Amino acid sequence: MSAKQRGILWMLISALAYSLFTVFGKNVLEQLGTTDVLFWRFAIAMPVSWVVVAVRRINGFGPRPLGVEWKPRVLAGVTFGFMAYLAFAALDRMPGALYIVICYTYPAMVALGAWLLGKPSSKHIWWAAAVTLLGIAFTVPEVVKGTDDAALIGMLMTLGNAFIYACYILFSERLMAHADDTKPAGDGFVAAAWGFTGAFVVGALLSIANGGLMAPSGAKYVSSMIALGVISTVVSGTTFFLGVKHLGPAPAALVAAIEPVLTLIWAVTILDETLVAVQILGAALVIVGVVWSQRVPNVTPSVPEVPAL
Repeated sequence: MSAKQRGILWMLISALAYSLFTVFGKNVLEQLGTTDVLFWRFAIAMPVSWVVVAVRRINGFGPRPLGVEWKPRVLAGVTFGFMAYLAFAALDRMPGALYIVICYTYPAMVALGAWLLGKPSSKHIWWAAAVTLLGIAFTVPEVVKGTDDAALIGMLMTLGNAFIYACYILFSERLMAHADDTKPAGDGFVAAAWGFTGAFVVGALLSIANGGLMAPSGAKYVSSMIALGVISTVVSGTTFFLGVKHLGPAPAALVAAIEPVLTLIWAVTILDETLVAVQILGAALVIVGVVWSQRVPNVTPSVPEVPAL
């Protein structure tokens, strides 16, 4: 299997795992506050991720955790923690289906960010961004009408979440790329473990600032919290790093285009949410826009072939 094929597979797994974030998140937000969910998400994800790293080390895979530049990885995790806080706060204010569609403006932001950093791009990105923004307007008609303050706040939080995520993806490419000929490409498992550690610190500090912490109770909420921490955090986050490692940020975001489609399916079939015709049109425009934004010229990949993990 080539590096590109491995990257596509990792990103498909990441998209599938993260697409369930809305379902698990909506469940636990019925019982817990935003900072509670944030804390428990990373309190579960951090030790699970480190156990995976330890098991791989015992079997001769991966670098020593302290043998990598851990500070930028923790910093990436801190950024991810704040991004997750915005995600939960936004998700608590709007339907899950609309949240994920608006959040999925991030691939267009990645393309624009890559262009600003001097990566190959073309004029079609600007048109794609315009189509995406038009889709948002159709997707959240309450915002256009100005009659729903909760929708407006939720939209602004979600756009902020998408912007931070775009920056996170662009930064992740540097964490996973070859530093030089003497150092191998970054290890996705170690990067994820350090990142979840940084995110846990954010969750703990925000919980303290909020004046306390509640734990989930009841089978539905405990199982949803565990699934959120393991499936939609450890699995999605680790495979995300592996996908970016093999593909680079823009192609990885393109493969992840399946994510909002899956999330809309879960939101309608599991959460019993509904979408009116204009919102379906808006969702379609957003998806068209983000896919269009990722159409890049044929150039030599910036991330070289790496050994299979």
